[in-house]
Amino acid sequence: MNSKYMKIAIDLAKKGKGRVYTNPLVGCVIVKGNKVIGKGWHKYFGGEHAEINALTDAGRSAIGSDLYVTLEPCNSYGKRPPCTLAIIKAGIKRVYYAVHDKNVLGSKEILEKNGVEIYSGLLKGQTEILMKDYLKYLESKPKVSVKAAMTLDGKIATYEYDSKWITSKKSRKVVYKMRSLYDAVLVGANTALKDNPFLTVHSKKLKNPVRVVIDSNLKLPRLHNLFDSSVPTVVIYDLNITDIPKYLGKEGIILAPVDINAAKKDFSIIVKKLNSFSIKRILIEGGSEIIASALFSNVVDDIYFFVAPRIIGGKTSISVVGGNGVKRISESLRVKNMGIKKIASDFLITGQIDKAYPSSRHLLLEMESTVKSLL
Repeated sequence: MNSKYMKIAIDLAKKGKGRVYTNPLVGCVIVKGNKVIGKGWHKYFGGEHAEINALTDAGRSAIGSDLYVTLEPCNSYGKRPPCTLAIIKAGIKRVYYAVHDKNVLGSKEILEKNGVEIYSGLLKGQTEILMKDYLKYLESKPKVSVKAAMTLDGKIATYEYDSKWITSKKSRKVVYKMRSLYDAVLVGANTALKDNPFLTVHSKKLKNPVRVVIDSNLKLPRLHNLFDSSVPTVVIYDLNITDIPKYLGKEGIILAPVDINAAKKDFSIIVKKLNSFSIKRILIEGGSEIIASALFSNVVDDIYFFVAPRIIGGKTSISVVGGNGVKRISESLRVKNMGIKKIASDFLITGQIDKAYPSSRHLLLEMESTVKSLL
């Protein structure tokens, strides 16, 4: 055990700063005969983990070597296969990690079962400072918000799905700033197909969130704006789909299979999937069926409804909340702590869902305060 190699791993981890959000900063060093033979770090959200990059750098020389990594190796299939399997396959003799990852289960056991010696806590204090934001997030439950732009009669699109633009330019600028406060912005495939959004903040001064699209059958086209290389995109699709288009394998696209039928009834499945990617602050921007599913699954904490002085009318125009709705008024969701603010010709109505899925209180209060500072 040599702390100088963990110091090298910590310095490598820092290279990912600003690119791996919302993942942790992780660096890895492979040592053999007191010589560093492989280095790696987590370079971007959705990219290979630090261990994989270091193992690739070391090549076949990794057999019988020691691996130093800032965070406990993963042991589950997320955006990438488990690092534990790659470590075992490479013939690593010893693993030294600084910080235990509460998202990781069974890592130590499977490595030791396959003859790998495990040592933890080396330079733990220094490393925890490096990844303090990630560790704080591990303690938090996800916060989910719904944002929608609608007419006075609660419509988000005409019967021909025309929706641009309902609200004013000033309201849209507020939305861009709001997005920068979240880890991810989420839409459904129908909204993505009709609007072809970028879901970015439209500014070099603000942080772009990860983009998330629920595309059950992977029907979004190759040249869709969500698949540009500017920001990572998580594609949530049905786990029964086996024919994956090749263009979804490019850098910056993260595939996330789930049981879509179950998720339609219980949106917490989607939230938990995103939570496994360290995505804790989720802004849902549509469409109406996605909003309905999230609201009536009790996962939504608060709402941001931009209301424009327009009336669309019509039975088949699109309402902000889809689905079948409730049978009785007594079953309806209640909104508390409501607020209203005028933005150009529009009104922004805010409030908390009274029956919301319990969020981490400090995260909820922090977000409320920050969003209000924009308005």
